[in-house]
Amino acid sequence: MGETLTLKASSLDARRYFRRWGRNEVNLPAKVEILTGKGKKFTSGTAVIRDVSLRGALLTSIKLKKACLPASQFKVRMTFSSTKYRGIGALARPIRFGRGTAFELAVEFEDFWAQTSEK
Repeated sequence: MGETLTLKASSLDARRYFRRWGRNEVNLPAKVEILTGKGKKFTSGTAVIRDVSLRGALLTSIKLKKACLPASQFKVRMTFSSTKYRGIGALARPIRFGRGTAFELAVEFEDFWAQTSEK
């Protein structure tokens, strides 16, 4: 006879909060540029990268020259400012706004790069 699998409601709720990639709490300053869907720079500023994973991150303490975001599709280009990660950057797309009282933006990484220094 075949086996039957019965799931309890509590296990369904637990699955809902499962994360494919673990998050690491960090506090990395970054320079950010907001790019339009066509790749043109809309505004720039700074942010603090937190809750980073292999897939994305949460941007907090966002300070932009223009205090707004494009009404249409946009991307975020980040360049890490800390000494340890200087020269490393990422291109990301916004996923959602943060859940806190301060302005936060959750992003999903699309590409990474690293600048090499020539000596």
